Amino acid sequence: MRIKGIIWVGSATEDRERTGAFFSEVLGMKVITDVPGFTQLTLENSDRVELFGPDSVEHDNLDTGPVAGFWVDDVASAHRELLRAEVGDVTEIERGRDDHGWFYFRAPDGNFYELTEHPRPRPPKARNPDRNPGQT
Repeated sequence: MRIKGIIWVGSATEDRERTGAFFSEVLGMKVITDVPGFTQLTLENSDRVELFGPDSVEHDNLDTGPVAGFWVDDVASAHRELLRAEVGDVTEIERGRDDHGWFYFRAPDGNFYELTEHPRPRPPKARNPDRNPGQT
């Protein structure tokens, strides 16, 4: 398995609303989902930050501090690899609406982490329209 980057961070918080407002208003992240128990924000490079409130029903198994999501090419292969290595608390693979997959596992430090597929390449850096193609 090859880790290609950290593209997601999730955090359980007792004060999701204030934390979401801080990330949005002070740190400049864009809120893309804000529903009871869950806030999702995105960064300029498409990385995501998700906040889980005490009333979140989808993330109640994440009982440690912030969870980092590591990007892999093939989540099913990575899942099999961790099961073969007898890693503890490996969850089933979940699928999003866009069919990307992810799962959680508990590392030796006792914390949960995620392995995830990124369904699309990151958008290219914006080009200056006043420059000729090929110039950066």
